[in-house]
Amino acid sequence: MKLLGRFKKACISPIPARTIADLDLEDRSYKPDFEITARYQAFSKELVRISLLGLGVYGVLIKMTTDEHGSRFLAALREHRVLAGAGVVAFAVCAGCALFHGFLATKCLGHQLVIARYFGRRQGERWSERYHRLFLSIIRQQQRRQRLVLRVGNFLLWISTIALVGGAVCAAACFALVIFNK
Repeated sequence: MKLLGRFKKACISPIPARTIADLDLEDRSYKPDFEITARYQAFSKELVRISLLGLGVYGVLIKMTTDEHGSRFLAALREHRVLAGAGVVAFAVCAGCALFHGFLATKCLGHQLVIARYFGRRQGERWSERYHRLFLSIIRQQQRRQRLVLRVGNFLLWISTIALVGGAVCAAACFALVIFNK
C-alpha cells in the first residue's frame, strides 16, 4: 500500500514558477528522454498487441469447438484446461504489466522534466540561496521517486516479456494438442 501511495503523488512542481524563464528548457535537455520513452512505450504497446493476439488464439480454439467436429475439439480442450488457463493468464499478465510499464515510463519522464527545471532554476539569479537549497532537496526527492519508478517499470517489463513467452508456449502446445486430438 505504501508503494501505491508513492505513485499517487503528483510530479508537478511544489514551488510555482515566478516567470516563464523558470519553465523554459532547452531542447537538448529533454529531447533524448522523450525519444527513449517513446521507444520503451512502443515496445510496451507491441507486447500488449501480441498478448491480445495470443488471447485471440484461444478464441479460435473455442470457435473450433462449435464446428461440426466440435465435440472432439471440446473434449481435447477440456482435457487440457490447465494448459489453456495458464496461457490465458500469462497473456493477461503480459498485457497488464506492459500497460502499467507504459504508464510508469510517462511518469518517469515527468520526474525528469521536474528535475531539469529545478536544475535550471538553481543556475539562475532569480531565486535566493535559501530557495537554491530547497531546489536541491526537491531534485533529490524527485530522483528517489524516479529511481523507484524505473525499478518497478523495469521489473514489469521483464515480467511482461516472460509472461508473453510463457503464454505463447502454452497457446502453441494447447493448439497442437487440440488439433491432433491428444
